[in-house]
Amino acid sequence: MRKTIHLEMNKYPAVPHSLASSVNPSKNMNPIELEVARLFHHYYLDTRGYAPPSPDLAQFEHLQLLLPSTEFRVQGDGFGIGTAFRKHRSNELGQAFCRWFLYEHVGITYFAHMEDVLGRAANPALGGLVVQRIAAGDAPDYFCSQGPYSVYLAEAKGRVGPVSFGSSDFSSWRKQFDRIVVMDGAGVAQAVKGHIVATRFATESKPRVKSTIFAEDPSSPGDRILSEAPGIGSAVIALHYSDIAAKLQQPLLASSLATGIAVPPEIQFPAAVWRVRAGPLLDKRFVGGYFPGPLGTTPIRFENGRPLFLNSDPLRLDVAPGTFVGIEEQIFKRICEMARRGDELALNLEQMPDVPAFDSALSVLRDGSVIGPIHYFEPVDLLVF
Repeated sequence: MRKTIHLEMNKYPAVPHSLASSVNPSKNMNPIELEVARLFHHYYLDTRGYAPPSPDLAQFEHLQLLLPSTEFRVQGDGFGIGTAFRKHRSNELGQAFCRWFLYEHVGITYFAHMEDVLGRAANPALGGLVVQRIAAGDAPDYFCSQGPYSVYLAEAKGRVGPVSFGSSDFSSWRKQFDRIVVMDGAGVAQAVKGHIVATRFATESKPRVKSTIFAEDPSSPGDRILSEAPGIGSAVIALHYSDIAAKLQQPLLASSLATGIAVPPEIQFPAAVWRVRAGPLLDKRFVGGYFPGPLGTTPIRFENGRPLFLNSDPLRLDVAPGTFVGIEEQIFKRICEMARRGDELALNLEQMPDVPAFDSALSVLRDGSVIGPIHYFEPVDLLVF
């Protein structure tokens, strides 16, 4: 399912290549498209430790609150009836939009929550650099990275009320970047490029307002621009995969990646390997498992040694058998090696190529993570990594 949303950009040195066709002659952005399944994918990775209320991408929990239109517009006055709840859900979805925008249009693949970077194993030197909080108050939400050598800061906001680059709110969001500093071994502050991505959600009650992403490109304070930071970049990648490992019921792997504390060689990571049965990912192998459909446990029948996932109620046409969540096999193998030998192995970690959308109920990202209907996957092996 695709929706459209408007975009305004500020202080970007150039329009990202992916958005070049969306710029009109007056230098304003035309509406851009978003794939709702991929938006949910980012939302799931960011907010859920294990299973979301409905892991089925086609049943994204926010979809029931959207109007049946091409544009992204919320029913009534917003996400809920209470002001506090509406504010919380708007900001929660704003974080997913931030990750989606940076992933799709800035090339950022990996995300780590700021508190995890600051607290990771008491924040030892990260390749000769140290991340410090230098003032009280809110800090940016994320450290993020295109790869192990690049790091960025990111702040996400979401609301149904007005948003503009000249507002006092945007000014306060910019100040959050002044509260985090990256210091080198000589005690010199290194400025880190950053992104503020604030999303205003249009509602049914205000038909003239358009859902809009407001993206700005500020920096943290520093005497020189931080060009490369493989220590921090590798830590961000480890933290990113820690969240995914937790979702795959790999607590020891998740803990090691989160803390940077190596697991001993004798600790193994048993996991099920699955094969993709159709589509552009045909025969690609993923490590993972599935969540059953809404009627509970998914029935399985074995034919010639191969499992078949069955509809739990064959008389109904609206019941999905389950949802698969996993990560590409070679990437999973690599992060297991990172847990044993250290973050520096992220320097040679390959990303998956971009896969064009072919089913609104399936999403795969460059980090190797995938969410989709169980009928696309079949278990082929139980391995120890």
